[in-house]
Amino acid sequence: MFTLTRITAPAAVPITLAEAKAQLRVDHDDEDLLIQHSIDAATAWLDGPAGILGRCLVTQSWQMDLDALTGPILLPFPDSEIDSAVFTDAAGVDLDYHIALQDQRLLLRPLAGFGRPAAITFTAGYGAPADVPAAIRQAMLLLIAHWYEHREAVSLGASPSALPMAVDALLAPYRRIRL
Repeated sequence: MFTLTRITAPAAVPITLAEAKAQLRVDHDDEDLLIQHSIDAATAWLDGPAGILGRCLVTQSWQMDLDALTGPILLPFPDSEIDSAVFTDAAGVDLDYHIALQDQRLLLRPLAGFGRPAAITFTAGYGAPADVPAAIRQAMLLLIAHWYEHREAVSLGASPSALPMAVDALLAPYRRIRL
């Protein structure tokens, strides 16, 4: 069993308010709060362990605590870097481990200490907001624009509105399949 805790939140969201307002062609400040909420919602929908992409967008730090080591440990996000991994034996001595790459994710293999608790601190994400792939950023802008234009859950009228198909197409290459 393990617990995953975010230690350091991203310094910024992938899309700025100015970028979203440019996409929406909004040149006033009256709806900044509404637009910012849409930016935050789009980020939450995509980012982190609960996000549909199963990865972190902007760099953030996480800690994974394991009750006991039972074998190799696969970090939950692709594009991760290990800041520290602490595996201790009964005497509290740190044990060594080997790092490998599996399915774009880091795999840690402790060299000893099975059955003992472990803590792993790692960094995940593409880097700065500008480093997030353009397709993900564009999908976020499409979502924000869609939510801005359709402020209710269901839009009735000549044609019901649904999430733009382009969003799925833009995000597909970045989605992780979870089994």
